[in-house]
Amino acid sequence: MKSATVCSILLLLVSVVPPVGAAQSDTRLAGFVLGLDGRPADGFRVHLIDDAGNDAVQADVDESGNYRMSGLRSGQYNLALETPDGHYAAVEAPPLNLREGHLVRRDLKLIERDPSAAGLAQPSYNFGTWWAGLTVGAKVWSIAAVVVVGIITADALSSDEAAASEFLP
Repeated sequence: MKSATVCSILLLLVSVVPPVGAAQSDTRLAGFVLGLDGRPADGFRVHLIDDAGNDAVQADVDESGNYRMSGLRSGQYNLALETPDGHYAAVEAPPLNLREGHLVRRDLKLIERDPSAAGLAQPSYNFGTWWAGLTVGAKVWSIAAVVVVGIITADALSSDEAAASEFLP
């Protein structure tokens, strides 16, 4: 009985604790910040904001416009960009889904906002930012749906042409 308990504990430890020297999964985020003038924006700070609105991680933007974050937890996040003078800038940045062990690249582009607007401006979304925020599976299903709709439409149009030709002299 005692040896069965010891074996069970050892088996549990072996399955939970990784072997010495084993690589740990590391979720990372990296990107590039582009200024209003089209050049790399340095001196800014990128904030990773979790679903609860907490500032989870921060990273400074280097002189080349790059930022890097590592050791992140999986989950849904938003990105915010702090200017060198401590204000928040408006950026194009769709919501972000981080998964364990992945490196995610998310570039940010500063956008103009109304100077009278208080607080953080809403991101400017377009097709590109929407597409960038989709998972690979969602992209595959989106493309499949467009192909199916295209086939159905082409078939319907050819059927209409055939029906119309019956009435032509």
